Amino acid sequence: MQAVTLVLQATTMASPSAISFDEFFRTYRAPAVRWATALVGSHAVGEEIAQDALAAVGNKLAKVDDPAAYLRRTVVNRAASWHRSNARSMRRERRAVAGEPSVYTQPTNEMLDALQVLPYQQRAAVTLRYWADWTDEQIAAALDCAPATVRVLLHRGIAALKKEIDR
Repeated sequence: MQAVTLVLQATTMASPSAISFDEFFRTYRAPAVRWATALVGSHAVGEEIAQDALAAVGNKLAKVDDPAAYLRRTVVNRAASWHRSNARSMRRERRAVAGEPSVYTQPTNEMLDALQVLPYQQRAAVTLRYWADWTDEQIAAALDCAPATVRVLLHRGIAALKKEIDR
């Protein structure tokens, strides 16, 4: 961790007008963890993804025009990658630890469970809009699609969630 911090500090020193990594980290750590947790449905994995994304963005902080947007995209990409490689093991793990206490309230846990029935892009659009309060344009940039596609994903995701919640 200290080596990463030193590398990041050296990178940010090259551009004095750029935000420092420490300031960037303090500002965006909590939102990044929320976004990642919403996307993957697990706080522990969300923390890991957020930490990895912050470190990756920190390495390029002086070179990136909009670090916040780059962080959002990085979190979404890493969450998608995690889903591709861990979907089956996550379902098994969630069933195995269902009785353990969580950091979220019961209604939040129920919503996270309901979100698991959605395809990834719908789940990402719904959670980023309603949990992280992103705009259509921010979600579109993160998911690499048009804002109109985001609205379609939201409409279909909400319809599927209503059916799931009614059950």
